[in-house]
Amino acid sequence: MAKLKRKVIGSVVKGREGKNDYIKVRGTHVLKDGQFLNLESKATQLKKLDEAVAANKLSADLAETIKTRVNKIPDFVRFEVVTLEEE
Repeated sequence: MAKLKRKVIGSVVKGREGKNDYIKVRGTHVLKDGQFLNLESKATQLKKLDEAVAANKLSADLAETIKTRVNKIPDFVRFEVVTLEEE
């Protein structure tokens, strides 16, 4: 089984007062027919991180680096749009 790499496509951002939420794409991406895009909230990412640390899948140093990155996500970002790609 190939190793999967998490790639952030963009984010779902809360619209200003009276406006709709929208997707902000980061970079240039090619989407394929049938490809899955996952929506990951800040809370979900932190929960998965804690589960990975508890299962000894991540070192404490790497977990701290990831936690710092996740905590930098602003509150107006509802979800990150993520895909898993084979390396």
